[in-house]
Amino acid sequence: MNLQTSLAVLCLAVVFLYIVLVGTNTITMNKARLPLHKQCEQTYARIITGLRKIVVRILKQGPVPQHVAFIMDGNRRYARKSHMAAAKGHVSGFYTLANVLKWCSELGIGNVSVFAFAINNFNRSEEEVTALMNLAKEKLRELVEKSDLVREHSVCIRIIGNRGLLPADVLESVEFAEKETEKNNGMVVNICFAYSATDEISSAVRKLIEDVENGRLQEEDIDEKCFESRLQIPGPDLDILVRTSGQIRFSNFMLWQSSKMAYIQFVDAYWPDFSFKSMLRIIVSWQMAVPKILQRKQAFAAANKKKKLTPTQ
Repeated sequence: MNLQTSLAVLCLAVVFLYIVLVGTNTITMNKARLPLHKQCEQTYARIITGLRKIVVRILKQGPVPQHVAFIMDGNRRYARKSHMAAAKGHVSGFYTLANVLKWCSELGIGNVSVFAFAINNFNRSEEEVTALMNLAKEKLRELVEKSDLVREHSVCIRIIGNRGLLPADVLESVEFAEKETEKNNGMVVNICFAYSATDEISSAVRKLIEDVENGRLQEEDIDEKCFESRLQIPGPDLDILVRTSGQIRFSNFMLWQSSKMAYIQFVDAYWPDFSFKSMLRIIVSWQMAVPKILQRKQAFAAANKKKKLTPTQ
């Protein structure tokens, strides 16, 4: 039994125990279902936290992705399912994001990119857009000033997208979050807000043209790395892209980065329902696939090198 298989067996065993004890998609006790004494609830929470830490340690014995991206889809449908306003669905999605970022940091993932607001989301109702802008303004500050994530994990926050489309008060919160965390040396979180991949790519092309016209770049020096250095979302290469809600589409998110053999996972759960169990399954699945992914990347790189060495006729 090789290392990958052993890790998979150990993870599955711990996951089974985790599922039995938790019984839900969250690690929070439901007092209505389990009317236990407060001390029992705290003990239960410590057990679940301990199990999660064991799982994380097991996973870290194998390869760890260094860039994971999430298309956080399904907040509105979650709200409809739960008979609540759409804005409350987005609030629930924020708390899921906070949990996911904590798990990623514990796993040692260096970079996380999340799709928070697409440029075409401005086409939604004025009421919903206003609610989302207010939520962003409020939660960015909350994330920086009150969240244990930033204090304990030294998270660095970057806002990616077309800032010219943002209201002045939201832009103020964006700049505040970046400035307050710019010196942090932990996990980097790219929050894509007023973003689209086509806007990112066209912006990079415009920068290339501008640099050539201004003499900062020679036309013959333009290559893939030169182009990528002008993209809004910096490296490293994307390892895993996750989309929730059961929809199988990219929604104009990180198209260039995803094309470089990223491991794509579509999860049949709304974003607020995304759980540690879901995250665990994705990481284990990626770890099992890593040898083939590396093999394909090496073959692709070798083919490109051979093509460059072959003289043109």
